[in-house]
Amino acid sequence: MSVSQNSNGQTVPATPELSVVLVVGGQRERAARALHSLIGQSFIDRMEVLLYDLGPEDCPPLPGSDHPRVRLTRLGPKSLLGHARRQGVHAAKAQVVSFMEEHCEMHPGWAETIVSAHREPWAAIGSALVCGNPNAGVSDQAFRMNYGIYSRPIGPRGPASSVPGQNSSYKRDLLLKYEPDLEEMLHADLLLQWKMKQDGHHLLYEPAVRLSHHNENTFRSLSVGVFYWNWCFANIRARVFHWTLLRRAIWITLAPLIPWVRLVRICRNFLLQREVSLLRFLGEIPFFIAINYCAAAGQTAGLIRPGARGIRKFSDFEMNEPRLSHAEFCR
Repeated sequence: MSVSQNSNGQTVPATPELSVVLVVGGQRERAARALHSLIGQSFIDRMEVLLYDLGPEDCPPLPGSDHPRVRLTRLGPKSLLGHARRQGVHAAKAQVVSFMEEHCEMHPGWAETIVSAHREPWAAIGSALVCGNPNAGVSDQAFRMNYGIYSRPIGPRGPASSVPGQNSSYKRDLLLKYEPDLEEMLHADLLLQWKMKQDGHHLLYEPAVRLSHHNENTFRSLSVGVFYWNWCFANIRARVFHWTLLRRAIWITLAPLIPWVRLVRICRNFLLQREVSLLRFLGEIPFFIAINYCAAAGQTAGLIRPGARGIRKFSDFEMNEPRLSHAEFCR
């Protein structure tokens, strides 16, 4: 293995052991926090951060983008999330590629734990999640609905049916095998996980490290995001898995059942974790059902209409929709 020396004179591998793909947009302050959480990793000398900036063309670079372990590419606001992530996979020098949303922050120790776990034959590895903006509007409800199963160790480290979407790590060589569908699936990487499992690969839930996820603050914001993500998901799913017209029609007919199926899963997660009181949970059920009717509408749209509009809307939403902290939301 070739080696080099860092600024402290320490010997480190010349080839990184971890490539992190971070795509940022117009929310510069939180994107800077995300980047800072990577640069601050104790493992940074063995990492590379592939930073793709889709923000306004006239805005200054993010603080920290000149760090020697950061490779900055300015793509501009016309580019899309999945396109930038695919570029990152092809540009990565490490054999392990992690994706990170710009509204997240990685906790200390995250990087070395991920790299260590990838020395085992896992296709994908996901960490435990923490709500990064608690008590800010509907952020807690949004987090429990979307990420509740990953919010604390629900069991020992081991195989998982899925890992947190958009914030997990993969073996690079395996990702490249999913061309030419890779870019599309990186808009909704739950589909990528499904394809890997279909092909006999295994996923790992690693609760030893965590990342903080900032969530939507209002019902309107969350419903818009859920609608467009499900539009992308349903459209790409039907094409990647080669759905017939009959199967599409059956799914559209059954779409009104989606909120109730998902409610069962949310109730199961509540019984496993008991993070809130029963009374509070029961009071949130109408909220969960309403949001998941937006999800059902999004899936219906994705099966009827072309995917390009949904992908564009979701990509813009992910990187530009405010996700405020409690103090910011209460101003």
